[in-house]
Amino acid sequence: MTAISTTRKTLWWLRFGLVAASVLVLGTALGTFLGVRAGIAEVRERTAPAVLEVSLAKEAIVAAHRAAVTAFEARQARLTGPSEQYEDEIARTSQQLAQVAEHNAAGEAGSQTLLLIEGLLPSYNGFIGQADAHFRQDAGGPLAASNLQSASDLLTAPENGILARLDALEAAQRAALDRQLATGWLAPAITALWAVPLVLLLATLVGTQRFLARRFRRTVNPALLAATVACVLLGAGTALLLGIRSDARDGGAALEHTVDARSAVTSAAAGQARWTLAHVLTAQCGIEGAAACGDTVTAFAAGTPVPADLPDAPPGAVDESALLGPGLTEPGWTGVLGYGIPLLAAGIGVLAVGGLQPRLDEYRFRARREP
Repeated sequence: MTAISTTRKTLWWLRFGLVAASVLVLGTALGTFLGVRAGIAEVRERTAPAVLEVSLAKEAIVAAHRAAVTAFEARQARLTGPSEQYEDEIARTSQQLAQVAEHNAAGEAGSQTLLLIEGLLPSYNGFIGQADAHFRQDAGGPLAASNLQSASDLLTAPENGILARLDALEAAQRAALDRQLATGWLAPAITALWAVPLVLLLATLVGTQRFLARRFRRTVNPALLAATVACVLLGAGTALLLGIRSDARDGGAALEHTVDARSAVTSAAAGQARWTLAHVLTAQCGIEGAAACGDTVTAFAAGTPVPADLPDAPPGAVDESALLGPGLTEPGWTGVLGYGIPLLAAGIGVLAVGGLQPRLDEYRFRARREP
């Protein structure tokens, strides 16, 4: 095999390798961009709202319970029932649970827990309604107290109460959020999917230029130099995905911090409602003597600690888009990544062909002239 033939085949393989590497980089970089975009969209549109909505459902049911207990304490229930606020908050609880069902990211276990909560809510509402009926009929007494305590137990039972199940549901949604932000297209290891082909392409470009410099004694091939610059720019642009993934994780952490802060207010409000209820129960049973309610109310009152002051309450109205934050917003097509990846990758392939084709044509002509 002559030197001309060998050089021509080497040039052909270098051209083929550069074009193939450009296509591979296009596929991996664009695929990673689309995957990251889809992963963040899933978090923002489904999982993160589910975490927030479970927290809001807890707020609503505790606010409803506190409103009802306050109405009984102030003896307004004889005129207005558990109060209009109670009715509004119960309706808000049902609405939030419906939204959780729509966005549930915790799978079948989350759906089962949600069904249990939705089944307990009418029972809780029924106990409050019965307490209201007894309070209107006989100005309170042990029956009203029994119904109020049953409602409280159904709400606050440590393992099977509504709040405990809401806590479990929230934990499941948060686990799904953490998992989505750390795995799949948002996993750190995905960086290798686009970085390795890009490094190989850059190495091939550099190697090709060195070969041309040795073989043809030309220091610079303008087209391949431009392709190398485009490769570096593509790497810098695709590296923005690292920041996007980091921002998404920060956005998830910020959301969980916000939910924790709101949960602290909710827990304090539940403690104050329990303290108020202890006084209401003692007052209701006192109408016919403490023995009328037995030891249950006494134990309930004795086991109720003095509530802590409420932390700074979060605003009642919730702007979900503000709480989800910009970190959980998927990158759009109009940015550097959307346009840059396909244009730069395609440009590298075109420049590689343009840089090597004159040399291939030259050696094809020489090969035809060989005797």
